[in-house]
Amino acid sequence: MNLHPTSRLFLPRSFCAVLVGLVLAGWFSPLQASSLYRPPDMEKEIFKTKKIDLDKFDRAGLVTALVSVARDFNEEDDEVDFELRSHALAIAGRLDEDSEKFKNTCEQLLDNGKVIGDDDASKSRVASRIYSGARALARKSDNKDNQSCAAYCVDLALSLDPEGSRVERLEKLRDTLKENEASADWSGLLKGAVQPKNSPMRWWGGSRTNFEEREETMSGGKAAKFPCKQSAVFGLVVVTLGNGKHAGCASSIIASALRDKDSDQIKFQLNQKVGPMMANSLESIVNFLKVKYEDEPEKVPSGYRIDIVFEDKDQPVDGPSAGTAMALLLETLFTGEEIDEAFACTGGITPNGKVTRIGGVAAKIRGATRRKCSIVGVPEGNSDGVADILVLGGVEKLLDIQIFGMKDFKQAHAISRVEKSTEVKETLEAFSLVASTIKDKGLDIIKTDAVEKKLEEVLEKMPNHLSAKLLLDYARGNAPKTLSAGGSFHEIDSNASGVFSSSQMMVGRDKYEHGDTVVETAKEAIEAIKEIEEKIDDRLGDYLAATVDLCKLVEKGRGDDEEEDFLKKLKSSLETTHGKRKKILDDPALREEIMG
Repeated sequence: MNLHPTSRLFLPRSFCAVLVGLVLAGWFSPLQASSLYRPPDMEKEIFKTKKIDLDKFDRAGLVTALVSVARDFNEEDDEVDFELRSHALAIAGRLDEDSEKFKNTCEQLLDNGKVIGDDDASKSRVASRIYSGARALARKSDNKDNQSCAAYCVDLALSLDPEGSRVERLEKLRDTLKENEASADWSGLLKGAVQPKNSPMRWWGGSRTNFEEREETMSGGKAAKFPCKQSAVFGLVVVTLGNGKHAGCASSIIASALRDKDSDQIKFQLNQKVGPMMANSLESIVNFLKVKYEDEPEKVPSGYRIDIVFEDKDQPVDGPSAGTAMALLLETLFTGEEIDEAFACTGGITPNGKVTRIGGVAAKIRGATRRKCSIVGVPEGNSDGVADILVLGGVEKLLDIQIFGMKDFKQAHAISRVEKSTEVKETLEAFSLVASTIKDKGLDIIKTDAVEKKLEEVLEKMPNHLSAKLLLDYARGNAPKTLSAGGSFHEIDSNASGVFSSSQMMVGRDKYEHGDTVVETAKEAIEAIKEIEEKIDDRLGDYLAATVDLCKLVEKGRGDDEEEDFLKKLKSSLETTHGKRKKILDDPALREEIMG
């Protein structure tokens, strides 16, 4: 794997832009997703360190240069992303595991997410020093370990300074090394992602989280094989856009049943880096399946590994809200049923099959419509959040999607399968007819007796049809006009998240960084919040006001020679906003409404 400078996951100048409010996304814990750091894993052998033949002065210089890659550069140079830093440390530590510079840099990155470099450091200078070390290694053409180590060093130098003065020489050296069958393979050289424990972001919330692959096991049974070898389902998530705002989307989760001849069990493996909440969800699901099939061993095979992956396999994920989707997905392997491609869902799951509340439900449902999912399941406890769709988007947003509340796995199962019961089929058809009538004849027809009667018939068949319930409430003048507490919280967080992140970055670094993008982001946040401020739950009014004040301060920026005063004002405003936010989350009843 080559480290291409445009393909890295973490870009330090923008990594804060995806932090705020992701707890409401359900799959990410708050303020962790992009401030993650993956330490080097020193266990994998990529060359034999003891066989490296390199003068002690050349070795020391190369180690120093590699460690420098992991350090922040001066103001004139762009910074180095976390992945490249860690890979450089992975090679430096293999060359000299006792190096104090190596040890201190690793510790500081784990503590703060950054290390302050020397004033005279620059990418071109560091890349040149790495080139010198790689050239010294490569001179020992009969030493395979030297050649291999040199290939890694060349790759790092090219990734650090892809347009520098040494590029031609580095590329020529890389070609020579390839002729000697030496190249860099970076897979498996980093540990699971963590959030630096003293990161300037951490005061806003969250805790240090380890991301790693997780596995649960289940005893095998008497079945010869799984009726279904592979299945997929859409889970609903919230993603962060480049401007820091959050948008819902439907993301595919895939399960593959693979033979494992060395086992008499079934291993369920989350085959990517996940946090503890996601891991706990897997444990709950497997316990649910164990209980469900305890008395039916004839339906349970043995000697299988179930690989579970998400559509964006390279990103670390966390949160409980994929639980119901994964439970429905894994159940299909045992039954051979097919999941409806028009179906998507969100919600946690307990070991006894109860569907639990999550956050950000309105945004997730909007994401389902963009993926052309017309049947959506949400936790029964999130019914108030579904009403936020009506408040924000109007009746029209409910006509192309049928939203159902799910109190347990049984209700989720009923709406998820291609082969549905007569009751579910008739309900879907009846609501589709009502929606078509409204589209054809206009919104006024909703308030007619005929349409109200049809909606009542839908609810008689399936009282958990939330779209029908909302339309009926609208017809009778009972529809909500303000957002739920969770919806209000999410809209404030989402619209201001770009401002939060840029402010935290400036305060955390004690450095004024206020370009056109920052100003434009603040303006957009103010405009977006103004459009919805009358729809915000009154209990969040103080948080809303503090957020607007912060956005206005960031939009205005500093005056001439006012950097220090501006940073003090910014820190004070940020702390005030955080205080208002914390007060909301410290209220047990309100927090339960918001977080689910």
